[in-house]
Amino acid sequence: MSIWFWVILIAIALIGWLFAYMIAQKPVTNVQQLIAQKRFQEAVAEAERANDPLHRAEALKLLGRFEEAIASYERSGDPAAREGIALSLAHLGRDLDRARQMMELQIAQYPQIQEFQSLALAYILLRAGDREGALRLYRDNVELLETRFRDDYTDPDPLLAETLFLFSELAEANGEEMRAESLRRQAGLWGWTDFRKRPQA
Repeated sequence: MSIWFWVILIAIALIGWLFAYMIAQKPVTNVQQLIAQKRFQEAVAEAERANDPLHRAEALKLLGRFEEAIASYERSGDPAAREGIALSLAHLGRDLDRARQMMELQIAQYPQIQEFQSLALAYILLRAGDREGALRLYRDNVELLETRFRDDYTDPDPLLAETLFLFSELAEANGEEMRAESLRRQAGLWGWTDFRKRPQA
């Protein structure tokens, strides 16, 4: 057999392996697609069917069903669930000391996008009445937050709508009314509703 036969055979095998590897990664689930389309109720049902408690909780949170979201986060083994519980508690205005401790532990153990995590902690502190601590964290991270949403996260994403809302709340507390209004409007367009001012869905 010629060397070309083996080259072609190896190339076919490599392409087959790459295709199988890409399929196995499954970077976007049906649940995530439904969330991206703002079909949150359908995402809840699909996540339940797919046994995906983390994305079920995210969809529930976007519906303002924070108690159910907490219960779903608690069923998830994903480290991100802790942050979801902490923020859900903050939205409810309940167990804010616990929410703060959970968020601080999350940042210590799983530092991800730290300016987003600091914003989440600042929001929890603000809801708990620690305005000074909240604004200090906000001011330390506001430039990075601006950069993220100006350069990196420009496409509407419901999974980031909550972060925009948190940003708006801290901007308002910092006396930046125009920025707060702009961010709140953007958060709404991306799929967030301030359920603290409305009955829960």
